[in-house]
Amino acid sequence: MTIRMLSIREYIHQLDWDNLCRIHDSARLFELDGSAPEKAFLPLAECYKEEELFDSSIFVGEQNGEIVGFVAFCDNSITWLYVEPKFFRNGYGRMLLDFVLNRISKPASVTVLINNFRAIALYKSCGFKVHSEKKGIIPLTNVEVISLKMVLSR
Repeated sequence: MTIRMLSIREYIHQLDWDNLCRIHDSARLFELDGSAPEKAFLPLAECYKEEELFDSSIFVGEQNGEIVGFVAFCDNSITWLYVEPKFFRNGYGRMLLDFVLNRISKPASVTVLINNFRAIALYKSCGFKVHSEKKGIIPLTNVEVISLKMVLSR
């Protein structure tokens, strides 16, 4: 078994913006799969304002000098957590989640699309439980989706 280390640091716009866009845009397709049609996809460069990305504290995860994912939070909510798909199943999502859980207010919460089984499994494995389900609209797309609010109280 190979132990992978991840260096996590604060986001620096001039260095990291292009990488955030690349990671979001490739991983978002997996996130939407089974939960929303393709027309629900918008590149990060087009939706970051409406989705309030910069209202959150953002951190990037680097492996061997390459950014492999990012996580963001605001108060007690995990607002963004994406890993580049070519790095799925390497433990990077868990490392980013563990990092943010050590900094976030409790009870921590996150909202995930109902069929984003990878994310749901990750959060459940860290103790999150489904709190509620609701219908909503993906900003700027007018696409209706069902999401789960998951909560960790510890």
